[in-house]
Amino acid sequence: AVVSTQSTGRMSGVLNVVIGGGTGNIGKYLASSLLAAGHNVSIVSRGAWSRNKAASQGEPGKEIRGHRVPHSYISWKDIEKGGLPLETDVVINLSGKSIGQPGFWVKSLKKTIYDSRIDTTKKLATAIERSESPPKVFISASAVGAYSLDPDKVYTEADVPVESGKETFFTDLCRDWEASSTLPEGCPTRVVNPRFGVVLAHDTDPLKLLLKLAITGSSVVGSGKQPFPWIHMKDAVQAVHTCIEDESVQGPVNLVAPQIVDNKQFTHALANACLAGVQKVNLPEFLVRLMYGTERADCILLDSPKVAPQKLLDLGFQFQYEDVDSAMRDIVEAECKEGGVLNMYMRKKKG
Repeated sequence: AVVSTQSTGRMSGVLNVVIGGGTGNIGKYLASSLLAAGHNVSIVSRGAWSRNKAASQGEPGKEIRGHRVPHSYISWKDIEKGGLPLETDVVINLSGKSIGQPGFWVKSLKKTIYDSRIDTTKKLATAIERSESPPKVFISASAVGAYSLDPDKVYTEADVPVESGKETFFTDLCRDWEASSTLPEGCPTRVVNPRFGVVLAHDTDPLKLLLKLAITGSSVVGSGKQPFPWIHMKDAVQAVHTCIEDESVQGPVNLVAPQIVDNKQFTHALANACLAGVQKVNLPEFLVRLMYGTERADCILLDSPKVAPQKLLDLGFQFQYEDVDSAMRDIVEAECKEGGVLNMYMRKKKG
């Protein structure tokens, strides 16, 4: 790879990038963006399935259904046994089972959610430690769930994530997730932990469902006053580019939009973008707890921390979507381009 560190403190040239979780909601967008920028991208995925998928998708960089084909797929066993590919410049881990699907946080599900993040991060960290030529940077995902649920505080990266006695499964998960990316003293690889808010894109499962429901009227969840830390997918991807390229960036980085909104504001932004209404009756808290379980509902759906992207703002990062209304308009437009029920509804509303 051609990597040059200029006087500006930024990486440049063609980078060799390895992404764990590169086929997930964020990973597929990030991989496509890196490929479009001319970088070489390899995806770490599961065993034989990944090899078969690579063989069937054709030319690297080719766009298929809106996303680009990576240069290769690598199994997690390959990483464990053989380490990173030679001349790897950037390692990114976005792996982890979704926390958004309905259901109770029973012990087995908690273990799967936990292990799918911690184990994969440790495997990549170990591979970096053993590399004869360590990568320049390790981008290891985390989430705004690291922070306490203090309604009077806006959290930045400078804050202690969670006060003693206020821990939850989610805060413990994020703490251990970030800790598992720690590299030994003396390792030259820079470590960055992007703490993602809710990443909004039209073709992710949660938002596809919300867009469909919006036609019949969106529902404010619970009181509607709970914070909704969010970021548009395009801004999230560009923020990760910044974390890769700017060598001054390290440690936690909040990946959220600068506009702090609550669930009611988000719901109205969604409804307005769809030219639809909002249900007069909010979705009751007891029903949310019944669907998701009390523990999950109380620390994700019925409450969230207020978070500011202070490091990105200090770097002069330019958000393409600073407010939730413009973000939702763009997302609805993207969904309508694919046709379907929402497109038919919107065309009818517009006459």
